[in-house]
Amino acid sequence: MDDATAEIVQQWFRKAEHDLQNIRNNLNAEIIPTDTVCFHAQQAIEKLLKGVLVANAVHISKTHDLVKLLTDVAGIVPELLPYEEQLEDISEYGVGVRYPDDCFEPTLDEARHAFDVALEIQTLILSKI
Repeated sequence: MDDATAEIVQQWFRKAEHDLQNIRNNLNAEIIPTDTVCFHAQQAIEKLLKGVLVANAVHISKTHDLVKLLTDVAGIVPELLPYEEQLEDISEYGVGVRYPDDCFEPTLDEARHAFDVALEIQTLILSKI
């Protein structure tokens, strides 16, 4: 990977880390906005997966679908494949929790689980890059 590509990959990972920090901040709040926690977990995972694709010179789909992105990175980081079902659930947080018309409010357990999955994926990906 050349220096320019490495810098772009690092930018993706920094943005993912910002989402994870946002989650940490929210989980320490007196009132925890679980929809926001879940949204940022989805965003962090999306950015981590897209960073892997950039690092490996694979075209990035304009999608928020984590399962689609998982399919795209499966040959690069096959250790992520067991997360498919969880990523399917977390993908819903990319749009579904952002607008009042769906009236979906994740539980605190769901929010913490989404955060835990994001951290696990971050660890796996960073160990491979």
